[in-house]
Amino acid sequence: MLGREPGLDGLRAVAVLIVFASHVEAFLPLATLLVVPGGTVGLDPFFVLSGFLITALLLKEQSRYGTIMRWNFYKRRMVRLLPPLFFLLLANVAIAVALNQWSRQELNSLLSVTFYYSNYYQASSTSLFCSNLSAGYEHLWSLSFEEQFYLIWPWIVIFLLTIKRSIRTVTIVILGTIAVIGIHRGFGYYGPQSWCYEFHATQDRADALLWGCLAAHLWARGREPTKLIRILIWPAVLFLLICLPFTDLTGPFLYRGGFDAIDLSSAIVLLAIVGGTWSGRHFFEWKPLAKLGLIAYAFYLWHVTIFYEMARIDTGWNYELRVVVAFSWTLAMALISWFLLERPLQRWVHRTTPRSPKLASESEVTADLKPDAGNDAIPPASEPESEMSKSESPVPASEPSERGQSPP
Repeated sequence: MLGREPGLDGLRAVAVLIVFASHVEAFLPLATLLVVPGGTVGLDPFFVLSGFLITALLLKEQSRYGTIMRWNFYKRRMVRLLPPLFFLLLANVAIAVALNQWSRQELNSLLSVTFYYSNYYQASSTSLFCSNLSAGYEHLWSLSFEEQFYLIWPWIVIFLLTIKRSIRTVTIVILGTIAVIGIHRGFGYYGPQSWCYEFHATQDRADALLWGCLAAHLWARGREPTKLIRILIWPAVLFLLICLPFTDLTGPFLYRGGFDAIDLSSAIVLLAIVGGTWSGRHFFEWKPLAKLGLIAYAFYLWHVTIFYEMARIDTGWNYELRVVVAFSWTLAMALISWFLLERPLQRWVHRTTPRSPKLASESEVTADLKPDAGNDAIPPASEPESEMSKSESPVPASEPSERGQSPP
């Protein structure tokens, strides 16, 4: 069995920290700090990693037992995702009511997030600021995007891209689909007024998850292009770093090839980490990063709400102290969510999951998928559910709200 891979937890942590940094202008003047406009460089690794882990889980189960127990898959996801999300939504509603800011927009935002259509609700905005979702809800569109994808993807693995399907066929189908999505997105973008829909719509962003799905198929069968990865890994890292200060959500780069370049680079980094030979993996395995990665989902959920509260209760602190307080407050809420909700519920679902066939968690992938695998690949066997963050998405720019300036 492959044990825990702290490098993937570290990758989550780095991604969520990039998103955190890209949103701090919600409570700091834009001109006073180095803003990270390329926050999508933090978002897309989450999507790629999510596609990788979910697909590896499905392939493992299919390889071992010849089937996938769909209900248990969705049960695990509901228990993993919904309680922390509802905890945040309850806080958002309480804040809006207490501040006398409850409105139809707040209600629409709450419903769209709860029922997982918030990405299309946001995409329907006619404003250049893409501001349909209320303060504290903007970043949650990415959860809707992923869950829409995972309503369909397990069935594709069951009936089409199975573990028994040749890797050549799988690669052609997935890469072909990625190409179609990329071309459709490129033609759909016709200037800054069109970015909002192209950025949020599932049919225009699903390629990010598909890059992870393809990486999982390659890795599970031991068919990763290891020599090519060794050549490309540092250029991929450099490219991602360059994208951080220069990527513009409203410009043409992302929509005409940039997203796929970022996603491919993220997949290369992911495969280099699980490959175990890349020297750079030690950075991602640094224990504080790996620990943060475990609670990255709740950290992501809470950070924007806390940013708006920081703006509202402005104490006159200097900017550095504000960032430290915001980080500490977000971390505290993530730890509360983890210890009081997520971990107990994950243990419960592990106890109540049928043992025959025994189902793996999203954080377990076993060596029977990959004959030459070692003992250190996918995260963590110690917990019954994946610690995968649902990512973190850069919140698109929006118009000022009563609780502060909405993050970009």
